[in-house]
Amino acid sequence: MIDGLRKELASLQKKERELQEIKKNLTKDTKDLKKKRDEENKKFSELIELGKKQREERNSINEEIYKYKALRDREREKLKILKEKAIGLKEIREKNFALCKESPERVIRTIEHLEWKLETTVMKLDKEKKIVDRIRELKENYKISEEGMDADIKLKDLNRKIKDIRTKIDVYHKEVSKRAEESKKCHERMIYYFDRAREIKEIADRYHNALIEKNKELDQYYGELRDTIRRIDELSDKIKEIKTERQVQRLRERTEKVEKKKEELRKQGKEIYEKFKHGEKLTGDELKILQESDLL
Repeated sequence: MIDGLRKELASLQKKERELQEIKKNLTKDTKDLKKKRDEENKKFSELIELGKKQREERNSINEEIYKYKALRDREREKLKILKEKAIGLKEIREKNFALCKESPERVIRTIEHLEWKLETTVMKLDKEKKIVDRIRELKENYKISEEGMDADIKLKDLNRKIKDIRTKIDVYHKEVSKRAEESKKCHERMIYYFDRAREIKEIADRYHNALIEKNKELDQYYGELRDTIRRIDELSDKIKEIKTERQVQRLRERTEKVEKKKEELRKQGKEIYEKFKHGEKLTGDELKILQESDLL
């Protein structure tokens, strides 16, 4: 029986060594997979952070774009109003200048000359009337010319303002265009980082799934190894128990044999002792037996 148990124990111990080797290799594989997964997850986190930074930078630039667009649009609205005023002033100027036959400077000189003539020269009534009518006509012409000049002055001032506003609009537009290009680059970098992060995450997930399967396989061998070790322990205990029982049995048999031998010696010793008491001569062996039986 014990030989069969020993044979089974040896087979299980060999199986345990094989399972321990498999477990060792699987443990190494799981560590390698975990390391690779963690490395890819670290890359993923770094790329996500880079993407977020680009998104924040893009959004910050877009806020500036909205600000400059608002400034540009406000100036455009001012420009629209000034252009409408300029059109009105230009119409007044063109209309009045078209009605004027002489320049305002010349009209003034002519009026002064005629007025001086009226004051210093004696003339007939009809001639004086003609001069008075001419002065009135010239003054009316001057008034029209003056309105045209005033419109022209205002138009020139307005055109300077329009030019200044156009300069501002151009500056704001350049700022919008410049920041739009920066925003576009940030957006492109953000898309790149997020796309790359997704690719890395797929790799990390593949390592993670492989790790799960490897851990399942490892758990299976762990279970088989535990069962094997438990059976080895049971067999070892059983073999020890049998050996102990055999040792006890042998000890019992030896004890019984000794007791039996002692009993035989006592019996022989009694017989020899009786001979000794009756004065019979004892042999050396008989004396030895008598001594061993503790009767002397």
